[in-house]
Order: sequence, then structure tokens, then C-alpha cells
Amino acid sequence: MKEDKDIPKLSGYVSVKEAAEMLNVSDKMIYFYIDHKRLNAVRASNLLLIPTEELENFKQKSVGRPRTRTPAWRISSKDNALFVTSISVQIEAGQQDVLLKKLSAIRRKAAHEFPGTVARYIINYETTPNAIEILLIWKMGTMPDEVSREQALEAFRQELAEVLDWQSAQYKHGNAILHS
Repeated sequence: MKEDKDIPKLSGYVSVKEAAEMLNVSDKMIYFYIDHKRLNAVRASNLLLIPTEELENFKQKSVGRPRTRTPAWRISSKDNALFVTSISVQIEAGQQDVLLKKLSAIRRKAAHEFPGTVARYIINYETTPNAIEILLIWKMGTMPDEVSREQALEAFRQELAEVLDWQSAQYKHGNAILHS
């Protein structure tokens, strides 16, 4: 049976999938939160429903162990040198919210992970709210060849073609001199 738009939803409750979208996490994390009593849920037939009030009041804990000291500056050896690609690109007018939803979906699906990267950042600076910067960081010793990197980047560009003005993109490539 197709989901019928005429059937009203149960007021004050959302599905696991909707809860995951609201909290910007995967469905599996919602089940984890329910199993560990961090979220309450009710069962309706074979579905779990989460009260929207629970989601509005939900506080996500920070992941990992809190740092006790700031990491020292490092200089990498030749094999561990870091290669950085920086891409500055304009967001299409009125597409900020759509961009955030697309990036959330990319994260949930574990898509566009740029094989071989040791770090990936997508930054929206306060001084340039209509643009983002994409930082991709590879270790030289494990970095894929240029053709493979370009193929991964092209797939990413296609995924975000509706929301980013790739014609405005500025690309920079270089080596990290000092890092933590």
C-alpha cells in the first residue's frame, strides 16, 4: 500500500526516520538512543514512534573523550606529509537550507567520503555566509592518484550542482607545513 497523503499523522509523534532527520543522525543512532533510554518511544504495530517533545528537549552528548591538553604543533615526515585541497564556492541564492539538507543526507548515507582523506571539512564562514570552503586533507603516502581524486570530486560537484555555483569555485592545492 502506498503511503496515503489523506491519512493524518499522529500528532506529537514522528517515525524513527523523521527523528533521525530532525537530529541530523542516522536511523541506527535513534535506535541506539532508544535502547539506551536516552529517547522514549512508543510502539504502534510494528513501528516505533518518538514524541516530538522528546526530540525538542534532546541533548546530544559530545563524542569521544574530552581533551585534557591542546595537541602540539607537528611537522610531518616525507611519507606522512599532508596534501590539502581547498575549494571556495558560492552558494546559489536562497539555497542555504537545501544545501544543509543535502550535506546532512550525504553524511547519513556516508557518501562522498573522498577515499584516502584523513580529514574533510565544509566550512561556512560568518564573514562570507553565501559561500562555503571545502577542505580535503590527504596523507601523501596513501593519497589516491590525481585522476581518482578528480573523479570523486566530480561526483561531489554533480550531487551539489543545484545548490552550489561551481562556476565561481576557486581551487587551491598545497602541502601542510605545520599541523596538529
